[in-house]
Formats: sequence, C-alpha cells, structure tokens
Amino acid sequence: MMEDKQQEMLDLLDEIYWNEGYSYGIDYFSQFLHKMEKYDFAKMLACQTKFSVEYVLSFILSTPSLWINLSDTDWIRIMSVLNPRPKPFSIEIFDAGYVDIHFLCKYMRLNAIELFLQQDQFSNEDKKMVLQYSSTVAISLFMNEFDLENLDGNYYLHQDELEKVRLSLISNGEIKPLNYTEDELSEYIKKELKVYE
Repeated sequence: MMEDKQQEMLDLLDEIYWNEGYSYGIDYFSQFLHKMEKYDFAKMLACQTKFSVEYVLSFILSTPSLWINLSDTDWIRIMSVLNPRPKPFSIEIFDAGYVDIHFLCKYMRLNAIELFLQQDQFSNEDKKMVLQYSSTVAISLFMNEFDLENLDGNYYLHQDELEKVRLSLISNGEIKPLNYTEDELSEYIKKELKVYE
C-alpha cells in the first residue's frame, strides 16, 4: 500500500515535469495542486532531485500552499529527507540535490547552510558536501532583478508572502537571516570548510 502511494506520487511528479514544456509558474502547477496536497512535501522534493534545480525552485515558488506553514523543524526534517546528498563534484552543478539549501538561502534569505551545520544528525561528511556545493554555487544563492520580477503573485508567489514566511521562521530563533554579501558568503563558507577538512 505504501509502495503504491509512493509510485503514484512518482508518476504524478513525472507527469507534471514532462508536460510542463516551457510554461512555468503558478498557472501551470495549480492544475495539479489538489493531487499534490495528499503527499508529503519533503518526499515530493526528494523525488524531484533528478530534475534541474531551476525546475524544482519553480515548483516550490508556484506551490506555496504546500509549504507556507512549515516550521523550522519541518525544514530540518526536509534536510534529513534529502540526505544523503549526491557528492557535489559528481553531479551537474544545477542538479536539485541541494534544492532546500538553494531555496532557503536565495529566496528566503535564511542561513540554511548554518542551520544544516548545527544539526547533530548530519555527519561531518554531509556537512562538508553541503559547504562544497554552496561554495561552488555561492553566486547563484542571491536573487537578481529578474528573480525579483517573477515574485509578483502571478508568475510565482508574491515577494511580500515570502517575507512574511521568512520573518515567521526567524522569530522562532532556530534559523538565522542570511545577512551576507556575495563576498562575505564565500568567506563564511571557506572558513567553515576548514572545520570539516
């Protein structure tokens, strides 16, 4: 029974991906929302790591009702479900094996790297890999004007909604804001990497 549900979810996510073509955004993903609501969000992310990080970020930004009420504990659980992750140098840089880190850093402006490092359930090797990956993609963990334009409430959810969720997560005290420039983030990652090398 459990395996049937897992297979149903995989089939649905594959169908969404392969029918998507070039039409991203809320309009496209919303037609599948009622079907997706019965599945665990963390597992849905884990099943989509074979797709590109851009696609999975679009999925997240277009389906806020699936995750908007998640707590910091829920995000830590998502990190666990996505672990173990692919080795950063054996995957394409834009594979989605680290999409949670990517999303929380880039769009939520939260220090997902530090949050991951603070969790005892992850091994030093896990932590090293997250740092290596983050180091490789550091520049793309920041939004540009194009990213901001898409957060208009039509294409993707509105940036004001993201900000509300961000502030709510920060208020719990577990996740800290990501208050770095690109250069400062690179320095922070380098410094942390020395701990695990």
